[in-house]
Amino acid sequence: MLEAIKKFSGAILTCFGALVLVIILCAVFWLMTKLAPPGDGGSLPLLAIGGVVVLIFMLAAVAMVFSALGLSNRDLAMGLPEGSIRAVIALSLIVLFSILSIFLYQGVSRGNVVTIAEMSAAERTQFIKDHPNAVDLQSTATKGKDGAVKDGFFDVSYRSANPASDDFAKQLLVLLGTLMTAITSFYLGAGTVTSAVKTGNDAGAPAPAANGVQPDNHSIAAAGPLQITISGTNLNVITNVKITRLGSPPIVATNVMSNPGQVTCDLDVSQAAPGIWDIEMDDGGSKSVKLAGKLTLNP
Repeated sequence: MLEAIKKFSGAILTCFGALVLVIILCAVFWLMTKLAPPGDGGSLPLLAIGGVVVLIFMLAAVAMVFSALGLSNRDLAMGLPEGSIRAVIALSLIVLFSILSIFLYQGVSRGNVVTIAEMSAAERTQFIKDHPNAVDLQSTATKGKDGAVKDGFFDVSYRSANPASDDFAKQLLVLLGTLMTAITSFYLGAGTVTSAVKTGNDAGAPAPAANGVQPDNHSIAAAGPLQITISGTNLNVITNVKITRLGSPPIVATNVMSNPGQVTCDLDVSQAAPGIWDIEMDDGGSKSVKLAGKLTLNP
């Protein structure tokens, strides 16, 4: 237990620091939205930008957790599973466009404020009945020049509608649909092309073969991980290595490095059972190779 804590202490502290940073960023952007003048839509751009920044830091925290668990892939962006960054870009664009569209529509749809002064109570009642769709309709008691309230008279104000706002809303709806279609096509198309290229490369590449491992004998009591080198041909496609033994859980290797002639990796055999172990390797897909009984672990 103590060895596990020592091994992952750096990663745990890093993840904790990233989490604290994300919380601080969330608090800062929340404060900025509160400080923005009400009613001018200023908080929407801040919310959009802040959301993307927080999302990136959250992805960094997830990447750190994946790295601590040995699930990261150094060949991909941020070590995350394939397609994660494309999905983040697609979702970010959709969210940003939606928020900014709302911001623009609110600015366009607001008309000028019209005020009708000194309306009688009957006129005010009739005006409200005749204008049920009036926006921001307000009624206040009329005041004279001396500031005294005039009994029975009211100042009625409302915001006039902007006819261009309806056309703008329709155009935004069409643009949003087009954007979502384009982003979805980009995401799915990129994944299809990547899969097709990988399949073509896998089909044309020769199968890997292994012929030996060094060292082939190791003492479990020795300090530190067991570093092995597996020799063979066409091993550059190998990405995963593990050792297996009947009746024992498999031990997955870390720091796997491969080239056409050899594969190197580290194995934590401190909790392994003594005996003869098999070495299994694969490319994460259809190609695999096995060295049966090639590694002996002594007490």
